[in-house]
Amino acid sequence: MPADRNLLLVFARGLRSDVIGDAQAWPLRTPQLERFARQGLRAVATSACPTDAGGMASLLTGLHARQHGRTGNGPPQPLANTCLHWLAEAGYHVAGVGAVGAVATALDDAVVVDDVSAVDPSHCAYWQMANGRGLAGMLGDQRRQRLRTGPFEPQRLLLDPEDDVDGYIARQAVAMLDRMPTDRRWAMVVIFTGPGNDLPPPTLYEDLVSTAELRTPFVPVDLRQLDALGEPAYPRTLLQRLEPHTLARIRADYLGRVGLLDYAVGRLTCSIAQRRDADRTWTLLSADHGHLLGEHGFVGQRSFLAPAVEVPLLLVPPATAPLATGQVVVDGLVSTVDIAPTIAALGAADAPPNLAGRSLLPMLQGGALPAGDGNVNLSEFGDRLMLETERFKIIFNRVTRSCLGLYDLLNDPDEKQNLADQPRGLNLLDALRLRLVDALLPLRGASG
Repeated sequence: MPADRNLLLVFARGLRSDVIGDAQAWPLRTPQLERFARQGLRAVATSACPTDAGGMASLLTGLHARQHGRTGNGPPQPLANTCLHWLAEAGYHVAGVGAVGAVATALDDAVVVDDVSAVDPSHCAYWQMANGRGLAGMLGDQRRQRLRTGPFEPQRLLLDPEDDVDGYIARQAVAMLDRMPTDRRWAMVVIFTGPGNDLPPPTLYEDLVSTAELRTPFVPVDLRQLDALGEPAYPRTLLQRLEPHTLARIRADYLGRVGLLDYAVGRLTCSIAQRRDADRTWTLLSADHGHLLGEHGFVGQRSFLAPAVEVPLLLVPPATAPLATGQVVVDGLVSTVDIAPTIAALGAADAPPNLAGRSLLPMLQGGALPAGDGNVNLSEFGDRLMLETERFKIIFNRVTRSCLGLYDLLNDPDEKQNLADQPRGLNLLDALRLRLVDALLPLRGASG
C-alpha cells in the first residue's frame, strides 16, 4: 500500500454502534454510513473511557484514561502527544474543524468549535457566527436549559440545519477540504459535537423517525443496578419519571442528530471525490463513546452497558483501492485506543512506544486481529473500572476493589442478570481478577 496517503478523520461524540442503518436496530436509514461500512474495514470498538473528555483523549492518544489523566465531563484539556502531532512531525499538513481545541497545537489550520454555554465562548467560531446572526442569545438559553434537564425537556429552536452546531461544523469542514494542499500529504480531523450532545436536532430532522415507532421497548429505571451499570448526569427523579412517550422523543431527537451526521458524511465524501488526490485519500470514522437510549431505563453516556461502550469504527480506502470491492468483517476485541496507532501506521508516522493500543492495518490485507494486551478491553470512569473478555464483562470499584457487576455476554447479551453475588459468579471472580492484573500491568510503562 502506498505511503503518501491523505487522511480524513471523522469523529462524533456519543455515536453508538447500532445506529448505522444496516444494523436494523432502529427505524432509521443512514445511506452514507452504510456505504462506508460496505467499502472498508468495519469493527465494533469499545471506548477506553466513556466520558466526553476522557473518551476523546483515549481515541487521539492511544492511551487509557489512567495513563493520559483526562477524565470527567469538564472542558477538554490540551493534548500534546496525539496522532495528529505524530502526523505533523511526519510532514503532514494537519487541519481540524469542530471540537478540536484540545489538539490545536498540532493544527496548521483550524476552525475551533466549543460549547456556547462555556463561560467565555468568544474563541468558538460557531458562537461568533451565531452572535453575528443574532442567534447567540437563544442558543445560550438552550444550552442552559440542557444543563438543567438534559435531553428530557429540551428547548426547541426553529433552526436551519446550517445554523445547528454540527451543520455548521459540516459546512466549515467542506470549505476546509477545498483548502487542503494537493502537493503534499494532508490530514484533516473533523470532530462533531453529537449525536450525544443532548440537544434536539434542527427542525428539518426532528421528525426523521416517528416517535410512534420508538415507544417500545420501554422499561422503568432499575436504580438497584445504578452503581454497577451507570452514573446519571441528571437527577435520579428525571429517570424515575421517564415514560414511554418521553423516551420516544429522546430517541427521535438522538436519531435525528444521527441523520444530520449521516448527511454531513455524505457532503464530505462528495467533496473528496472532486479532489485531484481522491485516489490516495483514506477516511476513518469513529466516536469517543456511545449513548444510552432507555436501556435498563437509563439515558446518557457514563455507563458500561454495551450501547454506551460500543462505537463504530470504519476505515475506508479510496474507491480505487482493492478493499472498495468488498467488506471486511472483523471478529475480536477492538478498542478505541487502537485508533491512534492505526492512524499513525496509515500515515507512516512514528508513534510513541508502549501505547495501550495497536495498529489494525494488518487486517486490511486479510491478516488476523493483532494480539492485544491479554485480549481484553478496559474502560473506566469515576471510581469504576470495566474489564471485558471474549465472554464476560466485570465491573469493579477501584477504591474499595469490590465487584459491582459481572455479566455473561454469551447467555445474557442484554446484561440483565448480575452474577456478582451468585455462586457461579464467585467462582469466576478470581480468574477475572487475574486477567485484570495482566491487562493493567503493561499500562504502567506508558504515560500521556
